[in-house]
Amino acid sequence: MAKNIEKSKEVFSFLIPMLEDNLLMPSEAVAEIVPFMNVSLFDNSESNGVWHIGNLAWRNATIPVISLERVHGIQDLGDIRRSRVAVIYTLNGNEEIPYLAFTVQGIPRMIPVGSDDNEVLDSNPSEKGAMAWVKVAERKAMVPDMDALEELAKSIR
Repeated sequence: MAKNIEKSKEVFSFLIPMLEDNLLMPSEAVAEIVPFMNVSLFDNSESNGVWHIGNLAWRNATIPVISLERVHGIQDLGDIRRSRVAVIYTLNGNEEIPYLAFTVQGIPRMIPVGSDDNEVLDSNPSEKGAMAWVKVAERKAMVPDMDALEELAKSIR
């Protein structure tokens, strides 16, 4: 995401609200945004500080639900039961973990990335699971490190 990318190189992406910031994902990487009702939370997951908070039953699959806030060390999940879940394709063709699910707040919106209103804020963030922080559509957003998050999810299998 260079500072000034030509319009012909726009990538339509989802700006997905998280508890404090936003998640930026190319639209092709987002399988679906679903209600939280199909998530089976683990006992005490709302207070135990663990990033793997439960599993999502989705399309005959069980997908680990990850709190990106918890991955970053933020304990508060907000009103988790009123959140949504973003089902994201993993990048490496791993048949064991073809998807990851992230808790999100609010309704995602589609935006073109590559227009003049984006800039890289931090291309080497210290947060685990973050590849970069950008400013797009006047909002701060995290570009996730999907390889790192997939490795993290492998540790629970």
